[in-house]
Amino acid sequence: MVTSAVVQEAVSGAVSFLFSSRGEKASQEELIERMEMAHMRLNLALERTRMMPITIMTLFCLKKKLKDVSEECGDLLSRARGRQQMVPSLRRKIMHTVLPSFIVPDQDLLSSSVVGRFERFVKEAGRFVRDVESGCSLSHYRFLSSPIRHLLQGKGLRYDMVRGSKAFSLGISTDSVEEYGRVAWLCFHYKDRKAPLKTCRLVVALRLYESTNIVGITAKCLRSLGPQFKSLVEDATGELSHLPTQDVSYFDSVWCEGLVELTTESIPDPFCCIANGLSKPCASNIISSELTGRFPQEVMSVTFCSCFSASEYCSRSSTDEARINAIKAWPPLQMEVIFLPHISDEFPDGSSLHQKEEQIQTEAIDCFINQPGMTDYRMHWFSAHGYVSFSVSKPIAKTRRASKRRR
Repeated sequence: MVTSAVVQEAVSGAVSFLFSSRGEKASQEELIERMEMAHMRLNLALERTRMMPITIMTLFCLKKKLKDVSEECGDLLSRARGRQQMVPSLRRKIMHTVLPSFIVPDQDLLSSSVVGRFERFVKEAGRFVRDVESGCSLSHYRFLSSPIRHLLQGKGLRYDMVRGSKAFSLGISTDSVEEYGRVAWLCFHYKDRKAPLKTCRLVVALRLYESTNIVGITAKCLRSLGPQFKSLVEDATGELSHLPTQDVSYFDSVWCEGLVELTTESIPDPFCCIANGLSKPCASNIISSELTGRFPQEVMSVTFCSCFSASEYCSRSSTDEARINAIKAWPPLQMEVIFLPHISDEFPDGSSLHQKEEQIQTEAIDCFINQPGMTDYRMHWFSAHGYVSFSVSKPIAKTRRASKRRR
């Protein structure tokens, strides 16, 4: 009697399981179809906006969120399909009903609430596409200032000014880089024939937003270079602040493929320091360094070139007259500093960036004195979030003998 009761219960449970399994399978197939449609819609939104220039920081964060949701949807959909392909035998179904404790539990299945969540994201993706498209329309830019409006439309900018002994030039090229939006390459050159040591060149790679102040960012980058460039920066910043926008000329920007590569190398994570539409020390929660916050979030790289007199620098830092006299014949030394605020390094430098900035000129002069044949001196600074490269070069002075031979 006990055996008969167990068998009857097992058969009844098996039949019930078979019918419920059929209903479950039909329900899962419908949910999988809805998930497939949601996944395609999410990918469609990302594909449509792939090469559209995004000019608002918050839209970058929204795009990153939709991309993560699309990947999550694809992974869950793949697991659900694999679950549907595993059709157990009748014997396994009966054993599953009779001896549930000895069978591995079913994998997670789709539910209406789970699928509904992704379908809600599809609606957000549609709004995202409309926001990006409206931001790309020409009518949208009519409210912006003239320089940023032309740059966001893909134009380049050029301005040249000569006043007395001073010459000033500003050039900007732009292009749209996937995942980075509209990117600009800015070159600022300042020269004074009466004061050659005031000649400098600043190159900045930055992302463009509707709120970007080109002149303000360039001036801030100049002021962030360090105290040793203070007097030089004040003159260059003064000229830059009086930039007459009505005299600026625009042209169809031609982008170099090498600059696109530089963009991805300068900031490997396109969403570094961007979270929820706001700037923060680092999206990866890396400990901030001396370089964090020195430059605006939009800035990806800064290169600054200038000249300085070794004899004048030594006269301020040394009382050794023999040393000063030994380098009076040197031509001005050329210095280049490259800042990459978003590069991370696993082995940060233990020294201070401020110390490196104070040491570079003195150490370069010492090296050139001790090794007369050396013409280049380099120094690097690494941090958990930021990298700086210093380079000082000594031009080879032309002797009178060499000039006579050429004659």
